[in-house]
Amino acid sequence: MKQLKPSPPRMGLSSGQGGGSTPALSRLKALRLAQRETNQRVEELKLRLFRITEQHMDQAVRLIKRWLSDKD
Repeated sequence: MKQLKPSPPRMGLSSGQGGGSTPALSRLKALRLAQRETNQRVEELKLRLFRITEQHMDQAVRLIKRWLSDKD
């Protein structure tokens, strides 16, 4: 997912007014925190999906083995 990078206002910085960069900085920090939380949630969901898939695969293998042994 592409991250948004707000550009700081150049006019305010060159004229000596640094107050305009504080809201942009706090917004950037909030965006990065939200991105980190989203990434963590995605990783948790991947792990959960892997575990579910692994469990169902084990059940499927046991079922197929039972079918094959009943066939003989």
